[in-house]
Amino acid sequence: MTLIPNTLFVGKVCVKLDSVASTQTYLKNLYAKSKPIEGTAILSYNQTAGYGQRNNSWETQNGLNIALSLVLLPAFLNPDKQYYLSMAVALAVKKAVEELSQQKVKLKWPNDIMVGDRKISGILIESNLFNSRVEKSYVGIGLNVNQIDFGSLKSTATSLSNISGKEYDLDHVCIMIMEWVERYYLQIKAGRLKELFEEYDEALYKKNEYITLLHSDDMTSKVLLKGVEENGKILVMHENGDLRAYLHGEVQIMKAQL
Repeated sequence: MTLIPNTLFVGKVCVKLDSVASTQTYLKNLYAKSKPIEGTAILSYNQTAGYGQRNNSWETQNGLNIALSLVLLPAFLNPDKQYYLSMAVALAVKKAVEELSQQKVKLKWPNDIMVGDRKISGILIESNLFNSRVEKSYVGIGLNVNQIDFGSLKSTATSLSNISGKEYDLDHVCIMIMEWVERYYLQIKAGRLKELFEEYDEALYKKNEYITLLHSDDMTSKVLLKGVEENGKILVMHENGDLRAYLHGEVQIMKAQL
């Protein structure tokens, strides 16, 4: 299948690699010394040394899953609004997964896509700032598609095939992701931030439920998840009734015990 997304610019320049250590690193190196062509995509179905948040590894089983990186140029975004890009990409992947699987999907703060209590996709966005603007953003997306066996991760990971019983054409899945990313990205560009924020907040995994936070000092706390703020902070209520907002890096949500 030829990769021709129905987009204005996302994926119009697409480099498809048989194998790569990291699509994200490849893309950053490609444009390290030149102005990127917005929407350029690096794609592989065999990533051997991918990484996500906190440098956690994200590898793809050869020919079964997707590793996709895109470059966007959101110079219209102030740095204090850059979390909207994370929201937009997360909602785009959510829409694609829901459309393909007919299953309900939730968004785990800050960057995971969940079906039930299992992770199906992870997102990493690395941005460069210049003159108080977001000059360029490298968007990495990993999606489990046709993998069935997750070994020791079977209680915390899943795939499109696992939840639907179907096998998917990886090119078709990539095209859908690119098209949804562009739609939500253009929504930000048009200034429809309130609409985007409300959709993200409504899809938040474990909202109005108790979760356990792991703090940067390795202490844990049981809190009620109230939502997220527009700057990307997670908003929680502690057991003593105090409302607190935390940045990613200050805390992380501990995995549910299944």
